[in-house]
Amino acid sequence: MQYTAIIRKSQLEYVAVCLELNVSARGTDLPDVEKNLREAIELYLEDSRENPETVIAPMPTEDFIEFLRDTEPEWYRGPGDGFLLRPLEVHEVPAYA
Repeated sequence: MQYTAIIRKSQLEYVAVCLELNVSARGTDLPDVEKNLREAIELYLEDSRENPETVIAPMPTEDFIEFLRDTEPEWYRGPGDGFLLRPLEVHEVPAYA
């Protein structure tokens, strides 16, 4: 199975979320956050196998919106000059098997 990760840079660190599992991780740079997210996914899946009562569910839309707001870059926090939409800077969306 493949999982989708969204990685954003907050003021102090990188933060990543796995949308399908609602798992998150932090890191000091991109390789670090990617390694930490892989480990978090592996631990979560291992725990869910050991505890079959665990419900695996995707990240709720409200949580994803909160993640985007919490990691919003400084360069577009100001007023939108009449625009309703704000840019979402996407460089790459990794998929993990």
